[in-house]
Amino acid sequence: MAKRISRRQDPIVRMIDDALQPDWSWSQYEASSVVSELQRAEAEIAKLVGSEPARAVALYETLLEACDATVEEIDDSDGEIVVFAGGLYLGWIKARQAAGADAAETARLLLKFIDEDNYGFCDGLVSSAAEVLDRAGLDALAREARSRLDKARIARDDPKRPKQPNPNYYLDRWGGMLKTICLHRGAVQEYIDLTEFTELTKVDCHAIATMFQAKRKPEDALAWVERGLSIGKRRAFEPAGYQLSEMRRA
Repeated sequence: MAKRISRRQDPIVRMIDDALQPDWSWSQYEASSVVSELQRAEAEIAKLVGSEPARAVALYETLLEACDATVEEIDDSDGEIVVFAGGLYLGWIKARQAAGADAAETARLLLKFIDEDNYGFCDGLVSSAAEVLDRAGLDALAREARSRLDKARIARDDPKRPKQPNPNYYLDRWGGMLKTICLHRGAVQEYIDLTEFTELTKVDCHAIATMFQAKRKPEDALAWVERGLSIGKRRAFEPAGYQLSEMRRA
């Protein structure tokens, strides 16, 4: 994490403090106003990414901590603070990249955020992060997710390990994240390899077909489309089924 900022030295930290005012009993209306003020602070932080990226990193972390400390005290019925906080991670990634921060550390911290998320701030974060990570960052995130997936496989297959209600939970969790990363990297063979020990779904087939299509391999793409359409025909009306049907017509 970035070095802590002195509250007396940084006016943006004071903006965050003024927006929160911890003695309030926030209503939904007031919560919307709080988020609006926090958005103003975030806009000021974003301006620093090009000129003072290290400072921006620290400020993004301060703002994330503020959201985490506030969410239980605020009436966030509309999910405004959850959506707002989720977007802060993307600004944090951009700031770390601009600061030349170590890509492997960024990946570890990103997965740490996901591990420690209690409020849904990080829902869908791997997919959205993959949109802003540079190549080094995306490769580092893939390595971290692969490491966790391998550990989950070893733990699941350990005969000395007590039986778990859902032994594949972490395998599916990290496998799903790694599939998302593979899709963004265009790593089609790695994605296919992942399906050998996780359940093959229509979503998987659509993702693989999409990557083959991007690589201008229409015959391979069509083969995976057909394979996807043959999976669970009784669930043909799920969204992935429509996508596969559209892709086959194309």
